Amino acid sequence: MEKGDTVKFVDGLYPDEKGARYKVVEINGDRAVIEFICDLPIPPQSVAKTSELEVIQQSRYATNDEQNR
Repeated sequence: MEKGDTVKFVDGLYPDEKGARYKVVEINGDRAVIEFICDLPIPPQSVAKTSELEVIQQSRYATNDEQNR
């Protein structure tokens, strides 16, 4: 999981999150700041454990570490 990835909560973990998609804004240890993907002028942000999230689309932008592999 990297900054910029599109993620969702693991299926079955939170039924009210079904279908919700988020963009990873920042990773801090075992937590991620996520931003709800929506059409609101200011999308809501939240913090989630990275173990509760799964990547559904990787960011188009590779970090320097990925470019040097």
